[in-house]
Amino acid sequence: MQPIYCDNKDHKDNPLNLVCLEQRCIHKGLICSFCLLSEHQDHVKNVFPLKTIILSLNKANNPKNQEELRNKGNEIFEKHHKIKQVFRQSLLEIKEILTKLEKDVERQIKTLDIEADLFVGDAFEKSIAYLNQQDLTKQQIENSIFSIEPLLKISDGHIFILREAEINLQAQKLIKCAEILERESKYWLDRCITDLQKLSEICTTPSSNKQYKIKASQNRFQLTYEQWNLKEYDAISFQSKIKNDIWLSGVGVYQVTNWPQAPLYFHVSIFEGQVLQKNKLLYQDKFLVSEHDDYPNHIGRIFLNKAIKLQPDQFYTLGNILKIQQPSNHHKVVQVIMELMVKFETDDFRFEEPVFTKDYSNNSTTINQGVIPFFFYEE
Repeated sequence: MQPIYCDNKDHKDNPLNLVCLEQRCIHKGLICSFCLLSEHQDHVKNVFPLKTIILSLNKANNPKNQEELRNKGNEIFEKHHKIKQVFRQSLLEIKEILTKLEKDVERQIKTLDIEADLFVGDAFEKSIAYLNQQDLTKQQIENSIFSIEPLLKISDGHIFILREAEINLQAQKLIKCAEILERESKYWLDRCITDLQKLSEICTTPSSNKQYKIKASQNRFQLTYEQWNLKEYDAISFQSKIKNDIWLSGVGVYQVTNWPQAPLYFHVSIFEGQVLQKNKLLYQDKFLVSEHDDYPNHIGRIFLNKAIKLQPDQFYTLGNILKIQQPSNHHKVVQVIMELMVKFETDDFRFEEPVFTKDYSNNSTTINQGVIPFFFYEE
């Protein structure tokens, strides 16, 4: 390779024989020794001789590595293709929802307009006059009566026309209905717009240079080992203390001490809020656990198949149960190792008691017990 020289006039005739690979450096790339001293002293460990890089690349350039790179590249492209498919499908669903929403709002406003029409002009008189005509169909009669129904009052088998005060109350009711519709529409549409703007910011911000790392939260228990029977549903409510949104990607689970012969599954459910109820369920899955898994310090690791976004200052509840795959009439209590002396607050999370509903059986656990000592998350 022919030498290339630095184009800085103060570094004249000095060869560009070094390469800066510091991601945050604005002068990243080929540099000379003078450049190294003047602009790269704070990240010298990320500056390498050009010859060293070329030798390393030539050494790595073998059929096995090329095959591995091709496989990894195909995996990345497949992931990108899946992202585009999911995004397009989501856009179609959003368009369908917006079209339906537009029709629903128009229908609701039309209904309110019909009722409001009774309070302006001569709509009431016209309906009365119409009902006094001959040869009306069943549908025409019903439509006319239903159109003035808001002004009718039924009491003790008698029908009356509302008095002025009652008419004013009915008018206020219609105004309030319109206000609620406007308020709810604005709230949810503004929220959707904000969320879409956040997504747009994420999509327009380069992410390939960002360092992603799965972190383990601080253990909420201290070191007093005991055995505990898990025969029902265990749950803990938690709240992130980290200022920005995080992604919950997994949990630590205490080791089982009496492994059954049949396969044992760890069922996990994540709810929004502190109440275990089906309409607040965010995620549900099950994982096969084995005595042959790794249990450093008696704690195994289970990573979710889908990371869950956690917002700061919002409580979530994690419910779990260990179930043996066997006939329901043959039940066996699972014993797990656990630790006492709980911390109600760690560096990452704060914890509180959950609220059980009839949908989920209570294991009579308290915040002082449980099989989940810590979480795995990404910022």
